[in-house]
Amino acid sequence: MKHRRKIGNIFQECAVLAVFLLGAAIVVLIHINPGFKLYSRAVNPFFILKPDAVTEEIISDYAGIRRTYTFTLPEADSATTTGARLTVYLRHTIAQFYIENTTLYNDLSEEALPHIGKTPGNYWISIPVRPEYAGKTVHVTLTPVYANVRDEEPTFMVISRDTLLTMVELPRDGLMLGLGLTAFTAGLFLSLLVFALPLNGHEKRRIFYLGAVTATAGVWKLSGLPSLLLLLDFLGIHKEIWFAGAVSYLFLLMLSLRVLAVLRTDGRENKRAAACFYLAAALSVVLMLLQMTGILELHQALIWYGVTVAVLHLVSLTGQKPDQMELLWTLPFFLSLGADLLIYLYTDSMHTAPVFLIWCIMNLFMRGFSFFREAILRERELRIKEEELRDAKVKTMMRQIHPHFIYNTLTSIYVLCMDDPKLAMQVIQDFTAYLQANFTALTAPDLIAFPDELRHTKAYVAVESLRYEDKLKVDYEIGHAAFRLPPLTLQPLVENAIKHGLGKGNGQEQIVVRTWAEKERAVIQVEDNGPGFDPDEKKDDEHHIGIENVRDRLRLMCGGTLEVQSRASGGTVITVSIPVQNQQKGALSSG
Repeated sequence: MKHRRKIGNIFQECAVLAVFLLGAAIVVLIHINPGFKLYSRAVNPFFILKPDAVTEEIISDYAGIRRTYTFTLPEADSATTTGARLTVYLRHTIAQFYIENTTLYNDLSEEALPHIGKTPGNYWISIPVRPEYAGKTVHVTLTPVYANVRDEEPTFMVISRDTLLTMVELPRDGLMLGLGLTAFTAGLFLSLLVFALPLNGHEKRRIFYLGAVTATAGVWKLSGLPSLLLLLDFLGIHKEIWFAGAVSYLFLLMLSLRVLAVLRTDGRENKRAAACFYLAAALSVVLMLLQMTGILELHQALIWYGVTVAVLHLVSLTGQKPDQMELLWTLPFFLSLGADLLIYLYTDSMHTAPVFLIWCIMNLFMRGFSFFREAILRERELRIKEEELRDAKVKTMMRQIHPHFIYNTLTSIYVLCMDDPKLAMQVIQDFTAYLQANFTALTAPDLIAFPDELRHTKAYVAVESLRYEDKLKVDYEIGHAAFRLPPLTLQPLVENAIKHGLGKGNGQEQIVVRTWAEKERAVIQVEDNGPGFDPDEKKDDEHHIGIENVRDRLRLMCGGTLEVQSRASGGTVITVSIPVQNQQKGALSSG
C-alpha cells in the first residue's frame, strides 16, 4: 500500500512538472510570435498612425510627463471607410482629442471624469472617423495620472472595431482570456459545490477558499485584458472593471492567507495565519475606503500591499514547524506570481504572463481533487465505523439479556407473588427498568448521561440481589456524575464482577463503584473482592468478550479507554477513562 502511494506521489509530481513546463513553453511561444504579427492590410485593411510631431511638458505636481501627439489622418480611401475608428488603449492616463478646433474627446469633461477615486484605470478610446476627417490634423494630449505610471508609447490605429478585436486583441489575449475564464468559472463552481456536499466544516473551508482564490485570480487577470474591455466597450464600464481588478488583487492575496490557515494535513487550523488573514482583510477595507474618498490612489498602494501580505505569509509559517501542505502552497504561489511580474517588467504587458493563472488552475484541480478524495475516504471510514459500532452495540445487548437470567428472575417473581407480594412488585419494577434500559440502548445514537447508566446498573443489581440475597453487596462512591458515556458501559462491568465472584461459588461478593474527575477526563472504577482472573487468557469466554466489547465501544464512541487489573491475591479493578472536554455541558445530577 505504501509502495503504491509513493508511486502515486511521484506520478503527481511528474504531472505538475509537465504542466508547468507546458505553461513555460506557451510563454516562450507568445514571446516569439506575438499577436501583432497578425496585422494584415491585405485581409482587413487598417492603419497604425505614426505621429508627425510629439511635444513634452513636465507636470510640476509630480514630475510626470504630459505628451501631445500630432498626426495627419489618411486621405479618403479604405482606411476611412464606414466603421473605421481612431482607437488607442490607455492605462491610467487622461486623454484629450482635438481635430483642428473641434474637440473629439475630453477625459476631463464632467461626463468622463466621475469614477471611484477619480482614477481612469485601463480603457479604450474609440472615436468614429468620418469621411470629412480625411487628411486633417489631429492633436492628442495624454496626461498620466500617477508619477510612477510606466513611460510607454501608445499605439494609435485607424481600424474597425471588429477588426481590432478579431485580428489584434483576441490573438494576443486568447491564452490569457481562456485561462482567466477557466480559473473564474472552475473556482466559482468549486466554491459553490461545497454547500451541496455532506462535508465537515474543515473540509468545506479548505475547498471553498481554494476555489475563491482561483476565481479571484481569474477576475484579476481578466480585468487587465484589452480584449475583454473592448468586448464590454458598449457598456462604458472600463474604469469600474479596473477597480474590480484592483480589489480582486487585494482579495487574492488576502484569501491566500485564509487558504494557508486551513491547509494542514492534521486538520488543525494555523491560528497565526488566520490572524494574519484578518489583519490583511482590515488593511484591504481601509485601502478601498481611502480610494473611494479620494484620499489615496489604490494603484499606488497595491505593490506595498503585496509586499505586506508576503511578509504576513512568512510570519504565518513561523512559530511551529511548517506543514508540507503549507510550504507547497506558499512557495509556488509567490514564485508564479513573481514570474508574472518579471515577465510584465520585461515585455511591458500582462498578456504574456500566464504562469500564475496556470499554477492556480493546476492547483485547483489537483489539490481540490485531493481534498474531495480525502473527504470521500473519510466519510467512507466513518460509515464503516458506524456500522461496526452498531453491530457491536447489538451484539453487546444480546449478550446482556441471557435467557437463563430472565427465566430465573421470572421464577423468583412467581414465588414472591405468593410469599411477599410487596417485594414482588418492587422486583418487577427493577426488572422492568433493567429491560427498558437494555432495549433503549439498542437505538441510542449517541452518548448518554452517567446518571441514566447508574440507574440502569442499580436496577440490575437490585434484581440480582434477589437471587444472591445477602451474598452480594454493592457500594457507590459517586464523586463526579456530570459527564456522558456510551450506553451499557457500567452495567456490564458490574455484571462481570458478579459472575466472576458469586457465579463461581465464592463467599460474600463486595463491589465498589467509584467515579471522580481527573483533569479533562472522567474516571469510573469498578473494584471487587472476587478470585481475580488473567485478562490475557480465555479470550473466548463470554465475560472477557463483554469487556472487549465495552472497550471497543468506548474507543469508537468517545475515545475512552478501559484497563483491567487482576490481583493475584484476589480481586479485580476495572478502570474506565472518558475524555469530557468536547462533551456538552448540562445539568447532570447523580442518580
